[in-house]
Amino acid sequence: MKLTFTSITIIFFTVLLFVIIEPSYQYVYSCNSSEPCGCSSNAASVTRIVGGESAGTSTWGWAVSIFISGTSLCGGAILSSSWIITAAHCVNGIAASQVTVYAGSNTRFS
Repeated sequence: MKLTFTSITIIFFTVLLFVIIEPSYQYVYSCNSSEPCGCSSNAASVTRIVGGESAGTSTWGWAVSIFISGTSLCGGAILSSSWIITAAHCVNGIAASQVTVYAGSNTRFS
């Protein structure tokens, strides 16, 4: 079978189409101000999570750092004034007296 210029062009543009149109695994953050948790008072510059970016001061006020016996091991999120959610393996078998939660910081160790 002999390939013609037209068939080569069609194959080329078909492959190019699949390369250009790839799935996007990004999530654009938008705040729903009608939710009871409210929105950050500082604007979050978020185009996507993939690849990451620097967080502005106090932009993610619900994100916390969880220290176990003085060592930062896990992150979490504030659910209410009384509750923090984190992964179960972070606190399994740990006494509450060993846990310290830090909120409002952009650095891991404070």
